Amino acid sequence: MLTTEMTGLEEIGKCFCGKEALQRCSGCQSVFYCSREHQKADWKKHRSNCRAYRVERTLNVGRRLIACRDLKAGDVILQEKPLVMGPKYTAGQVCLGCYSSVDGRTKCSQCGWPTCGRVECHTNDSDHAVECGLIASGGRPIVGSLPVQAYQSVMVLRCLALKDQNPGRWEELLQLESHVHERRQRGLEDVDQATSVRLIRETLGLDVPEELILQLCGILMVNSFEQPPLKANSPQGLVAVYSTASLLEHDCVANAIKTFTNNGDIVIRAAVPISKGDKIALCYTEPLWGTVNRQRHLSQTKFFQCVCERCKDPTELDTFISGLYCQKCPQQSGILLIENPTDDASDWKCRQCGTRQPANYVAEIIESVGKEIVALKKGSLKDCEVFLRKFSKILHPNHFYLTDVKMALCQMYGHLEGQSLIEMNDDTLIAKEALALELLKVADAVSPGLTRLRAILLYELQAVLSVRCRKLCVTQSISKEELQANVKVVRKMLQESSTIFSWEPEETDEGQLAVISAKELRDVELFLKTLD
Repeated sequence: MLTTEMTGLEEIGKCFCGKEALQRCSGCQSVFYCSREHQKADWKKHRSNCRAYRVERTLNVGRRLIACRDLKAGDVILQEKPLVMGPKYTAGQVCLGCYSSVDGRTKCSQCGWPTCGRVECHTNDSDHAVECGLIASGGRPIVGSLPVQAYQSVMVLRCLALKDQNPGRWEELLQLESHVHERRQRGLEDVDQATSVRLIRETLGLDVPEELILQLCGILMVNSFEQPPLKANSPQGLVAVYSTASLLEHDCVANAIKTFTNNGDIVIRAAVPISKGDKIALCYTEPLWGTVNRQRHLSQTKFFQCVCERCKDPTELDTFISGLYCQKCPQQSGILLIENPTDDASDWKCRQCGTRQPANYVAEIIESVGKEIVALKKGSLKDCEVFLRKFSKILHPNHFYLTDVKMALCQMYGHLEGQSLIEMNDDTLIAKEALALELLKVADAVSPGLTRLRAILLYELQAVLSVRCRKLCVTQSISKEELQANVKVVRKMLQESSTIFSWEPEETDEGQLAVISAKELRDVELFLKTLD
């Protein structure tokens, strides 16, 4: 497909034939063509260069992706189909054809695995056909009930099926990192032996080497991406492994984002402008967590220690997202920060008075606060507000626990049952606006660019501005010029948030927000025309 990049004035390039051309290759945006025919004619030559990335091998991180050209925020870097896809290990009993929840009473006539009973989940085109054929070939269909742990083996079976069904993809899968040695040291293979090895070799009677099963378990653990739950099916969400996307390096301040299509493709986009030669990185942990938590999560799931700029900085890029107030300094003037962020046993030191506290002192406080977060009543504005008042005396305003509750509170104001934004009083509007602005500053530092987090916060912020404009119009307390300026700010926020939401699958919450925000944007455009 040919596209024309619009940047105010259309950039003119030259086709290989020498003619001036406006149309670019939609894949890499780096070459021009004067016609579709000339693009087709040049494809064999251009195909090897028609990518936004190249694979680079390094001693420290192995294979990774490097930008082949300058990328704008929002540019698609990669779209890829999964090598394997299946249910989450913790999904409970689900049909392996459509991934809907099942009670286990209806079973596949060929292999004995629980299904929903729908005909389309038993065809040769269904996802379940992959492991069904493999199980049937072993001559030992499943008899009786299956423990939930058996679902850990589904993805392993689908991997094994690739060996005969698609040898090329099988080889791509085996090239991915498995961290077999590290998993063995931590005793994780004991769990795999009790579940996947036992089910595949003993229960199903398949002649598969134990070491191969353990290698596949490692590949799946290290390289799987979680897909968001869809409302129509896969209510628990799915996991999938991708050949190229698995090579994306980690950074706690990522320059790329991932989304998924309805059919399971992964789409990687630039979150911020990326220069030619820069690494392309995703964040494989939660960016709103503190360094100790992120490091622990990455060590447990990805088997490496992150040494990115954020992880090496006790202030976490001046966000103080792990900071606690020093109780020896007056009026919250001192902040306790860990001295060596990459060592969770490191002492914490006050930046004001120099007081040191051992790691277990901070850990006990954080554990206590964490228990209170878990105990918060879901959807309770009052509980969240009380929590913030209580722990704002102990934790820095940007601390990850306060940020977590502030995020929930910002989204609850005006959206709970029996509430509406237009009915919120001025104090609540001001509180919601303050939360959104405060959280945006944190997001811009630790999760910059066109991220899902930014889209949600912009959407909540524009809602406040929109309601305020309506109220001022009713009381005739705003001039036409001021109203026009404010509505243009609302439009800009809606444009950005609706664009980001539009990248999500239609059936997700964000996908639904894409529809809603797009309609609101059209309404804003029409309103602006009445002001001209």
